[in-house]
Amino acid sequence: MAHPVVITIIIIVILIAILVITGYISDPIIDIPTLFILGFLLYRTTRTLIKSRHLQYYSYKGKIGRALEDIKENGEGYIIVDGEWWRARALEDIKKGDEVEVLDRKDLTLIVRKKRKEENVSNPI
Repeated sequence: MAHPVVITIIIIVILIAILVITGYISDPIIDIPTLFILGFLLYRTTRTLIKSRHLQYYSYKGKIGRALEDIKENGEGYIIVDGEWWRARALEDIKKGDEVEVLDRKDLTLIVRKKRKEENVSNPI
């Protein structure tokens, strides 16, 4: 794909050429900067729309869930995270009812492990 600046310049040149041919450019000192601004705004809007399509709005990494069935190491089973049922691949043996931590997501399968017990470190100060 062409560099975004090149695309913007091409759009502006085409618009200026159309306006010159049709006779709508009456004062180039006003019209040309206006076209540059409009071209830039068009570019930014298009770029924002294209980039927003690739965002992941739902990230499950780091979330805690509960196993709905026994899952063997490297096996698949079902868990519940935020009230939703998910297929999960376990990195270690997990028993039904164990809390699990989501490490990653591959397509519609969550990669999980048992939730680690957090050590309570109290500060004596």
